[in-house]
Amino acid sequence: MDGWRTDIDDREILRVGGGLTPYFAFIGSLLLFVTLASSFYVQTESRTGDATPAPYDLLLCLTMALYFAFGLKFPRKLLALAVLWGLFLLGYGFSGIGAPFIERVSNFLLVSVYLVASTLFFAALVAANPARNLSIIWWAYVMAAFIAAALGVGAYFGLVPNGEGLLLYSRVKSTFNDPNVFGPFLVAPILFLVFRLSMSSSKWDLMLIPLLGVLFLAILLSFSRGAWGNLIASGGVFLFFTWKTASSARQITRLTFAVIAIIALGACVVTWALSSSVVSELFEQRFSLTQSYDVSADSGRFAVQELALQTVLTNPLGIGPSQWAKIAPADPHNVYLNIFLAGGWLSGFAFVGMIVMTLYLGVRSVFVSTGIQGLQIIAVATFVGHVGEAFIIDIDNWRHVYLLIGLIWGGIAVAEVARRAPEPLSVGRANLCRDGFAI
Repeated sequence: MDGWRTDIDDREILRVGGGLTPYFAFIGSLLLFVTLASSFYVQTESRTGDATPAPYDLLLCLTMALYFAFGLKFPRKLLALAVLWGLFLLGYGFSGIGAPFIERVSNFLLVSVYLVASTLFFAALVAANPARNLSIIWWAYVMAAFIAAALGVGAYFGLVPNGEGLLLYSRVKSTFNDPNVFGPFLVAPILFLVFRLSMSSSKWDLMLIPLLGVLFLAILLSFSRGAWGNLIASGGVFLFFTWKTASSARQITRLTFAVIAIIALGACVVTWALSSSVVSELFEQRFSLTQSYDVSADSGRFAVQELALQTVLTNPLGIGPSQWAKIAPADPHNVYLNIFLAGGWLSGFAFVGMIVMTLYLGVRSVFVSTGIQGLQIIAVATFVGHVGEAFIIDIDNWRHVYLLIGLIWGGIAVAEVARRAPEPLSVGRANLCRDGFAI
């Protein structure tokens, strides 16, 4: 099989030393897989309504601590990302000093620091050994998505005992707090499986088709307009990049036929689901571009966004983290407005700068021929969809978004080594962290 690969072999792609102790390789890989696989459960609201850490959060903190203790370092290419995130957090810190509800600030800052650290960790992990670590991360992510999707679909059709807790207003939320978070979580695994099926020549990979069908059905039953639009946008970007970077007519032909087959599979799943009157009625209701809560005069999404914009313009230092919910009728459901509100212009522009730089360097990296080119395309395409969805929902506390950013920046670091190398094979022995900085 020629072209992009998902069955990565250390000998066939860039291998960049991360300074990790060899004895830690097996236990570290196992811990990383278990951590990512546990991300299927992030239902973190306790019975009292307070947010609590998910098992994934505790495992990830342990994983990060062990990897850094055993020698993981940051490549220099991540310095710009670290600086932008630092300014982002600094803005939150400044705005929180005079916040009226100061008790809400410390917890918000702690969670934000943890999420930022996770992005830098995943980026360093990919740069240290893209072959092994990307393979572990992606297959663990697919497993987590399938478990969550299977539980959600099973609960929807009454196949899971006491499965009512996996639904919200007749919508599948599975093991997440909200269907609008659950749906977008499935986008990247769907693209990964589509890509794998389109490039594989193994008959065993046909077993992935039922998994893909379950993910399609789950994202449909989430009835999340944002997730549907996210999947369509991400899928379009994914197809554009894969066709543009194809190195042979055979690749283009295989991808085209695979896409046609996947579209047919998706159509069959949607048709079967809509044969239920309950599903079809809710689908018709949710397919509307606007809902009543969008256009309400006082607390509708658009009215609140207008009020939030006025507040941003008159409060350049921000009003402090987690303050808006206490002084306004509703959230603006726009992550960019939310960050400008909470952290002021410093956090807002740092976040927008991070988004722009990630998109610019990420798109550049997908056109660099490396063994991880296909996986980089998936990460960048999915991130594009999330950037668009961020205009209608808050994504700044979604764990998988920080994973995607980390994967993209790790791929950027690998592409930079490949771009500077005098010949392709020599970069296999390069050391990104040789000229890097350690934290």
